[in-house]
Amino acid sequence: MKYFSFNVSLFLILNTVVSMLLISPHVNAGDGAHHDKRSFTLAGPGAVVSYPLMVMAQKKMLSQQHIALEFVQWKNPQQLRAMVLGGQVDFTAMPSNLAATFYNRGHKLSLVNISIWDIMSIVSQQGERLADLHALIGQEIAVPFKNDMPSIVFKELLNANLANKASQVKIRNSHNLADTAQLLLASKVKHALLIEPLSSVVLYQANKNITQKQGVSLVTSFNISQLWQRSFPNSPKLPQAGLVANIPVNQDRNVVKSVNQAYKAASTWCQENIAECVKIVRVYLPKMPREALMSAIEKTAITTVDAKLAKSDLESFYRLLAKSDAKRIGNKLPAEGFYF
Repeated sequence: MKYFSFNVSLFLILNTVVSMLLISPHVNAGDGAHHDKRSFTLAGPGAVVSYPLMVMAQKKMLSQQHIALEFVQWKNPQQLRAMVLGGQVDFTAMPSNLAATFYNRGHKLSLVNISIWDIMSIVSQQGERLADLHALIGQEIAVPFKNDMPSIVFKELLNANLANKASQVKIRNSHNLADTAQLLLASKVKHALLIEPLSSVVLYQANKNITQKQGVSLVTSFNISQLWQRSFPNSPKLPQAGLVANIPVNQDRNVVKSVNQAYKAASTWCQENIAECVKIVRVYLPKMPREALMSAIEKTAITTVDAKLAKSDLESFYRLLAKSDAKRIGNKLPAEGFYF
């Protein structure tokens, strides 16, 4: 992958030194030896996987442990890679295959949990609703993030269901989720692979436009996780994304455990207090319609599984991806040390 084209060994040496120099600002020495306050940066995309991180930061969930949390959003995988390698984030939500790639390429972060197993869907124009993937032959579909999780999963599904006809589906790659949604809303494509909350947002916006006698009606054609289960019965679960601890914070097991526990608690709180959760999410995503964000939480059950407990499902998923292109996971299964 391009971002690993530089000398990895030299980078890791420099990154370790820089990380050691940077870790001191995380401590407020004025609070006294027994009340040192540390600050950590949480990061994630504008998707449901990040909602618990937003809640953790806004509700100051680790303040009793003298830990301050800040949330920042990354908008595409390229930005995420730069933030991780540059030591700008301590914990971040990311696709499970990218976490494996970081680890296998020498950046020894730790996978803390997998929380997202069902978040993608294909949304289509009402009159173009798909009966199955064969209906996409000869048609165009917008897909975000070329060579990253949405694109990888979709191509695996096409190959499994269409075999040598998979190449007859025209994929229109877009740089980010918003662009993908806009292509569909503007009727520049009839189908799009979307991630919550964008799936709910485009359906909400389309219904609003129809009420105003504008645009076209949209419907959900497929739930990707259900389609994956039918297509790969021997590897039915789709461990798409979770939380990683970057270096060097992953060496502090107590901090990582505390953040993981807070993430689980925030996930549960969000699902039990949807309206309150949405108020917090809109602090970071102010342009997102309230109704769409609520729908996204209702549709996406965040099921947080510790990385070691999810290892079997992850390795099954990694092996399947590696059959097509081993570079998708960094050319090998991650070692035991990858799983926190």
